Amino acid sequence: MQRRCFVVLALLAERAGGAGYHDLVRERVLRPAGMTRTDFLRSDELPADAAVGYLPLDGVNRSNIFHLPVLATGDGGIHTTAADISTFWRALFAGDIVDSVEEVVRPRCAVPEESLRYGLGFWLHESTDTVILAGYDAGASFKSTHDPHTGTTRTVLSNTSPGAWPIARALAL
Repeated sequence: MQRRCFVVLALLAERAGGAGYHDLVRERVLRPAGMTRTDFLRSDELPADAAVGYLPLDGVNRSNIFHLPVLATGDGGIHTTAADISTFWRALFAGDIVDSVEEVVRPRCAVPEESLRYGLGFWLHESTDTVILAGYDAGASFKSTHDPHTGTTRTVLSNTSPGAWPIARALAL
């Protein structure tokens, strides 16, 4: 259910922004943030330095190419690097992406079953100002936290669905 909501949200953003979802993200997030190694890559035209996602199927790790759309939609699938995620956090908190960072990271609701709170598109630590992005798909997983007070960013990216979680837990992300 949640994934479909993000697809619908992307369609609404296209209508409100007057441009396609990919172009909106590039113009309003990636370029202002200076994220030069992040983009929507076609799964059938990945550059040599892009990690391929893997899934265990029938006891063999297989590429995720047949499990995802060729080009990402609003529910995820952008390709990035840990360095670009660090760049993103700095740009977000510098005010380069949104006018009011405080409004975006203001808690909107508690999610007690996850021991988290939620802002506008961001998870929030239950008792600190740490901001969290996390997600996964077939053959990919990701978690990044940013503490705006110390400027500390910690990011884990994996090319398997469960791969980021053990490392994130070990780092207490």
